[in-house]
Amino acid sequence: EREDGAHVSDNCSAARPCPHNDWDDVRTRKGLKVLRCRVCQGRWKLPSGAVYRCMAFLHDNCFEGERCLYLHVRRTKSTIYERYEQFGERVLEGVAGEIQAEARSRLVVKLTCCSSDSDDDGPPELLDEEVL
Repeated sequence: EREDGAHVSDNCSAARPCPHNDWDDVRTRKGLKVLRCRVCQGRWKLPSGAVYRCMAFLHDNCFEGERCLYLHVRRTKSTIYERYEQFGERVLEGVAGEIQAEARSRLVVKLTCCSSDSDDDGPPELLDEEVL
């Protein structure tokens, strides 16, 4: 069991490891599908044929959210860089050293570029078409 209460299992399981319903499709191997929760990073291994995706979610119109009986699996999975920014060091465990360094440096660059030390009141004003 993890710090946030989500259960992490290496075995195939029919039960969701967490109450969330926002998944990345990590891989399919040996008849098993591995999903990763976008909310808590919990991993779920289940038989490939048991992944019942929500068609409404795929078309951006499922209003059931976590209560939906079908799985909300995203078309594109979140990158290691996005996950590192959101969840920190724990997502880098087992990741190659050069990717760890890249994730850390990207976050530093992003924080440096996005921090505002100036007294700007927002974006610059647009010029009228007549001036152009």
